[in-house]
Amino acid sequence: MATGLFSTRKKSLRDGLQDEALAVEDQIAELRDEIAALARVLASDASSGAGGIRKKARAVKAEVSDAAHDLKDRAETDIRDMIAAGEDILADFQNRYRDSGRKARKAVQDNPLATLGIAAAAGFLLAAVLRR
Repeated sequence: MATGLFSTRKKSLRDGLQDEALAVEDQIAELRDEIAALARVLASDASSGAGGIRKKARAVKAEVSDAAHDLKDRAETDIRDMIAAGEDILADFQNRYRDSGRKARKAVQDNPLATLGIAAAAGFLLAAVLRR
């Protein structure tokens, strides 16, 4: 009888361990399924997030490109305006130079002796300053 008692006990222990092993295997399978589902969700979120980031990057790129073109156009316009203003100033200086030259020639022609005296006085002053 002793052997019958122990053999029943071993069998029930073995069955209990097998049941627990099957339960653990089922839990592991469920965990694998949940991890796979979580990985799919994360991949989907990452994919949609990356798509959103790409979309935002394209929008920012377009805005920067437009701003760069606007800045370039304004710079070109400002440069053209500055060149035109410089040309106007140069033309004004040329006209003043011509007018001053004409006035100086007319003054010399009208008053040759006074011009000669002024030139002599300027020469003496310059010579005196340079001697020191």
